Formats: sequence, structure tokens, C-alpha cells
Amino acid sequence: MDKDTFFTTKPSIRIKEINQLLQKYDLKKVAELIGIPYSTFTKEMRVGDYFYHQSDKQYYPFVRSEDERLKVDQKDESDELSFIKEHFDALKGLLQMYQSNRLLVLDGRIYSKEAKYENKSVKMNNDLYDEFKKFCEEYYPQYKIQDLICQSLLDFQSKYSR
Repeated sequence: MDKDTFFTTKPSIRIKEINQLLQKYDLKKVAELIGIPYSTFTKEMRVGDYFYHQSDKQYYPFVRSEDERLKVDQKDESDELSFIKEHFDALKGLLQMYQSNRLLVLDGRIYSKEAKYENKSVKMNNDLYDEFKKFCEEYYPQYKIQDLICQSLLDFQSKYSR
């Protein structure tokens, strides 16, 4: 399990996977394997009313009452459903982009924190630039045009290099 999976997985599912790891490793080693600080790991593991039983070396649900436990499980599901409902159009658009092979992932060098930036003035055909700009706004509004131009330069190099 990696860090992103750890934070995005439902607590009830995450507990099962972590308990499997705890059969081989201790808490600190599991936190290290996931790639998060030990204190963050233990805090996040308590989400959803779970507690660590030291002698069993396992996490268990802390049950005040059965009704309360069911409410927590329903809350997890309702949070996910409300997120899906709230972002339905965006998710639908992503799915359409994926299905039409228009999913674009920029090269990491484009937005690297170590990159040095410099302003460049490039003379280009207005009509072609406007057409490119409209295309970017329609299909890739999440990206800056300067980043898409950089990706275009990298794609050109890749396509026409020996």
C-alpha cells in the first residue's frame, strides 16, 4: 500500500490491509513502508473509531453501540456518494477523455520545482494560435497554455528525433 492509497481508501478496507501487514511488521515499520510519519499513521488509523490492541497487534473497531458503528459506515459511503454527485460532470468528462484516448499527462519536467523559467517571445500565426487556444480551453481547461506548448515541444522532439 502506498501513501495515496492509504489516505483515499475507506477506513474499513484500510484496516484489513494494515492488519495483514501487522502480521509481519510492527506499527513503525508499517508506517515507514507506506511512507508517512508514524504519528500521522496512528492518527489516521483511528479515523472511523478504530483502536490498536497491543497484545493482538491488530486494529479493531471501537464499538460504543451497533447503531453508532452503522452510522459511521454509512457516513463513509455518503461522503463518497456526495463527492461523486458533486463532481459527476467532471468525472464523466474524464471518462470520455479516457475512452477517446484524449487523456493527457504532462511530462514531469514541465512543472518540476527545480525548473528555471524564462520568458520567450515567439511569432506565430494568429489563426493557428486562436485555434490551439480554443482547443485547449475545450479539451484541457485544467492546464495552462504555456504548459501545453511545452508538452507540444517535447512531443515534436520525440516524434522527429532519430
